[in-house]
Amino acid sequence: MPDLDLAVQISRDALGLEILDLNDHISFYCAASFLGGAEQWNRTKVASVFLDGDVTVFRTRGSVREPVVIEVRGGDAAEVYANTCALVAAFSQDSYALVARFGGALFTFDCEAADYTVVFTGPRWTALALQVSFNVPRKPTAVPVLV
Repeated sequence: MPDLDLAVQISRDALGLEILDLNDHISFYCAASFLGGAEQWNRTKVASVFLDGDVTVFRTRGSVREPVVIEVRGGDAAEVYANTCALVAAFSQDSYALVARFGGALFTFDCEAADYTVVFTGPRWTALALQVSFNVPRKPTAVPVLV
């Protein structure tokens, strides 16, 4: 089975900073739960006494809520805290681009400020590895580009 190369980056234009690599395996790496949010249609339906059921007359794609879980590492507790703050600040921007490359496919997602949870347990602090779970709202259409 071939290895699947995964590269993930987040823009930080609103913060005036460079792109942050979320899967560098030094400060950050993507956890097992990464992307896979359900796409749903916003539907306008009509019904009639002359029809069984109803009929969709208009539909648009709704925003998608993507689960993104990032493991945060560091050489000491201060570095883990600084990396966590940088990560949360990146996902708290009003808008940003999340770029993911899976093997040969490149996807760019237009995202908005994400809800998040930081797991602050004793064993994680001892291991200098916190976990941050984000619920990222994004536009429904990602742009796939083959590289």
